[in-house]
Amino acid sequence: MDVLPSYEEATLAPDWLQLAAPYLTAADWRRGCLVNSQWYHQFAPRLWLDPLITVRDLGLHPNDDLAWYRHFVGSHVHSVRPSTRALVRSLDFRHFAVLASGLYSTEASERAISESFKQVPQLFPRLVCLLLDGHPELDPGSLVSPSPNGSQPTNQPQNPLQLLDLSRCRHELSSKIFLSEYFRDLVYLDVSFIPGSIKSAVQNSLNPEFLPELRVLKVQGREMVDSTASALFQAFGLRLWSLDVSHNNLTDGSLDDLLHYCFSSISFRSDTHFATEGRLVRPQEVGSRPFGTFDFIEESDYSFGYHHPQRYFADAPLYSKRADQEGLQEWQVQRSNGLDHRKRDDAEGLKNIILSDAIEDTATTANVINHNVRSTQGGLTHLYLSGNKFTNWGISKVMRASSGRLQHVECESCRFLPQSCPIPANLPTSLEIHGLFGLEYLSRPVYSSNLRSLRVHHSVVTNIPTVGADGLAARAAYALAETTFHERVRMAYPKSLVPDTNPRLRSLTLTGIPTRSIGPMVLEITKFLHLATLQQRKIKEAKRLFHGRGPSLLSGLRHIRLELDPDPSADEPSLPGGSATDFDELLDPTHTIFVAGDPPHLLGDDSWGITTRRSPDPSTKSPDPPLHSANGEEAEPFSYSEIDGEYIQHRVEARDSWNGNVFTIPVWIGPGPGSATAGKYPTAVKEYMANLRDRRLHALPGPASPIHVAAGVPSSKTYIFHAAWDRIVLPKLPLIPFNHKKSAFLAQMRDVAAAIREYRARTCGTPDHWDGQLELVHMDRAARYHSSEYWR
Repeated sequence: MDVLPSYEEATLAPDWLQLAAPYLTAADWRRGCLVNSQWYHQFAPRLWLDPLITVRDLGLHPNDDLAWYRHFVGSHVHSVRPSTRALVRSLDFRHFAVLASGLYSTEASERAISESFKQVPQLFPRLVCLLLDGHPELDPGSLVSPSPNGSQPTNQPQNPLQLLDLSRCRHELSSKIFLSEYFRDLVYLDVSFIPGSIKSAVQNSLNPEFLPELRVLKVQGREMVDSTASALFQAFGLRLWSLDVSHNNLTDGSLDDLLHYCFSSISFRSDTHFATEGRLVRPQEVGSRPFGTFDFIEESDYSFGYHHPQRYFADAPLYSKRADQEGLQEWQVQRSNGLDHRKRDDAEGLKNIILSDAIEDTATTANVINHNVRSTQGGLTHLYLSGNKFTNWGISKVMRASSGRLQHVECESCRFLPQSCPIPANLPTSLEIHGLFGLEYLSRPVYSSNLRSLRVHHSVVTNIPTVGADGLAARAAYALAETTFHERVRMAYPKSLVPDTNPRLRSLTLTGIPTRSIGPMVLEITKFLHLATLQQRKIKEAKRLFHGRGPSLLSGLRHIRLELDPDPSADEPSLPGGSATDFDELLDPTHTIFVAGDPPHLLGDDSWGITTRRSPDPSTKSPDPPLHSANGEEAEPFSYSEIDGEYIQHRVEARDSWNGNVFTIPVWIGPGPGSATAGKYPTAVKEYMANLRDRRLHALPGPASPIHVAAGVPSSKTYIFHAAWDRIVLPKLPLIPFNHKKSAFLAQMRDVAAAIREYRARTCGTPDHWDGQLELVHMDRAARYHSSEYWR
């Protein structure tokens, strides 16, 4: 609950200057300081609050940054009163003097920043925000100097820092840098893409003993492995509410510790909204380590199709039945009502909150910073997992086990199948499939009621994977993903994310979108935009129906960002840097690449350049190819004659059990592909039953999701072997080589961004136009990862 205003705030009318000041320009603040002492009291703190930002607003050209800064720190600051220097609360170097340029720049002026950095704590004793973010001249170690005996650093100013952004600094950080009292009050810390060991830092100073107030931590690109990440998770536990571990070397093995240490066991899920959203049921207290607890979604008459008339209603306030109980008890939590925006955890957002409190310094602003920044939130609500070695299984486990508390999740891409999954002999062993399939139900409010923002691989919406293999050109991989693999993914996972899956979701970013498409990619994206238009239309109709006097309504999806990968050349490999890739051969115009043997229905045989080796007729095709095994031997096949019925009792050992108990569950395997009743089942189920002939795919048992039910699995709380089901995505037929230089499909590829712009132009001014914020962004891979400077 918000705190009451102080006595002074409640009894004194606000100064009109205080109300007007935020709307004036920096030049007006400077003039206002010259009027009288009252005006100076209002405008001087704003003028000096963040001098590097203010001077840019006043018109300083970037070429003059170094010369100005040398004069500012070397002369001007020393001539002003200490009380004036105490008004400086932030130094934001992110866009200041980044390049050594300018007619009057000298070597001395270029060293001015790095030399003056040692004096920052003394020059500006009330500094609370310091942002460097890759500045070439700054050494963060200069902020603190070791004491003569080598123990704790000295330089303890009046106010410790609260926000520190050191990302992409070129200087290696000492593992003991955070022993200084200067950092003890940090709530935000970014140490991404910096040389040095995170493991030794966690052991020495990067832990709650020396950073007790830390709530937002970003450690991207530090080459962390699972053991280091586990130490980090264990050290901070539930203290952090935002954690960024993107672009490291983490695998699914680190996620158990993440879930154990960084997520509270208190759940935001409830049965209150069963009619609208369905509810979670757990027939038995069982689960597995790869999957988590075995929960099923029990659907209402409306929840499966997302068409309940009240699905756009915000949650009503919680009322207590006891007159003496005004709020929630310690063991009680209430999910968000759906009307709020996601809490900002970026440097700019938190800087604005901290500086707002520094300027106004009222009970209200203090409550905002305590509630939005310093509160522990009972564990993580913002999680960034991009650029690691996670699999589809690992990400889905995090979503299931997060108890509905996540507000923002990022995962640019992940492997669909774990590396231990056997690859059929008809496919190259280097084949990689990236995407998030079958996770649509995990973004529903029944699982993720607090989710407001999502940044994930585009396959969540398009059901089109990212495919790569040694010897496969990138553009050919695009076409292969949009045809053969897209068709099989839709067969196995017929439901994908749509706006009404979770009307509480406000922002969606789709990553990894190819710049060129033969059709399906553009079709899936424009279809999603059309569904967003329908959602928008229904929400507006509901508002008109209530005339502003009804319940509060959700806003629905209001922001869509589409991130397009760089456009590859015709010969660029789909797996650059692969150990088995022959780049000389890839550059050979006569080189052949591979596509699936069954020609896609979208393109004819000629367009694919398929050789005289034709695909077999489906009615006469041979049995499934054997799978590669670790020792090169084939596993003993499973026969449906061994069982009676459609279920098999599967025993889960203690080492694989979620709670360490041994248990047995009935897993549905169907009547078998050769039975008299097999013909009534959809194609996906037939493929599932055929895959079960390999005993190695009798693995990863777990509950069937609503997506599996839509594909044909029985709906009455059924368990299936997910290893056999996921295997459906892989093509059955062998890959056939063809000459991509002579293939016509490259000429048929459309520019995805141009196609989306055409769609927007065509719908503009019509009822089919979505009026939310749509971003099309061409990603620059080199600039994005800074590989030349930071990967060692």
